[in-house]
Amino acid sequence: MKDKKLQIFVSSTYLDLKEERQAAVEAILSSGHIPAGMELFDAGDESQMTVIERWIDESDIYLLILGGRYGSIDPKTKKSYTQLEYEYALSMHKPLFAVVISEKALDEKVKIMGRAAMEDQNPKLLKKFKSIVLSNLIKPWDDKKDIKIAIHETLSDFAFRKELIGWTRGDKAIDTGLLAEEIARLTKENSVLREKLAISESNLSPLYMGLNYSQFCELLTKETYTFGFEVRNLFDFFLRFGERLFNGFNYYRYERSVEDDDFFAGANMDFYYILMDLCKYKIVKQTNTLPNNEFRLTDEGHNFYLKTLVLKKDYLV
Repeated sequence: MKDKKLQIFVSSTYLDLKEERQAAVEAILSSGHIPAGMELFDAGDESQMTVIERWIDESDIYLLILGGRYGSIDPKTKKSYTQLEYEYALSMHKPLFAVVISEKALDEKVKIMGRAAMEDQNPKLLKKFKSIVLSNLIKPWDDKKDIKIAIHETLSDFAFRKELIGWTRGDKAIDTGLLAEEIARLTKENSVLREKLAISESNLSPLYMGLNYSQFCELLTKETYTFGFEVRNLFDFFLRFGERLFNGFNYYRYERSVEDDDFFAGANMDFYYILMDLCKYKIVKQTNTLPNNEFRLTDEGHNFYLKTLVLKKDYLV
């Protein structure tokens, strides 16, 4: 039926697939159908999961976007909430399909986002879930364009299935174009609010030495050093050398760049002791003894550095 609008529930992990999720919403809208998804709901709340299940029930089709992350774990079932949504759709015999990231695309995403794009805590669970997904209707994707093409092609086939009720206009005078624009606006607004909630919760959760993210940033910022006429703090230093510490920083082979000279305000200060201060906070470790001193990020330091880049904190370096 030409005027029938199918409702598609879009499911995915969030922070690593924001752009791909938005591409899916745009493709659904441009196909003349209605996207749905619980952007503002935090995984883990049982009452919210009940609402999500109701939305899946009321949708015509379930769409999964699978990347390189498994997602947050439900403490009761030991499964990710994304997998629980997928299994619920299967149990309700909901028509579904998935777009699954290719190995090539995942490698490129990891180069850009680092560990935020890959599953390093539950790789076996992700592999098992992926095998379930691959046993049903899927299409691989290398980029957002592939996702849009897959959605257009699949929805074109689904639109002719008579058992899919969809939505029809109660009044032909209704301007569906304005409705689609409003849905797109609300979807984008929900995405922004969801990101703000994620950042807020991240700042409040105790993560480092019993401190939350903001408290730990403040602690490092209060430890200051004077270079010539400039005052720098330990957080400034950590951000400046974070990438080099990630790859392994050889203290005795270090050659200053022009930017480093500007950072140190022309001072000729040996910063070995600053590196040792970072070791004191257990975000950097010393991996070799003299004369080949090498410093690297610890697991906590790596997570802290990546979180700072993702949250885009406005600290002056």
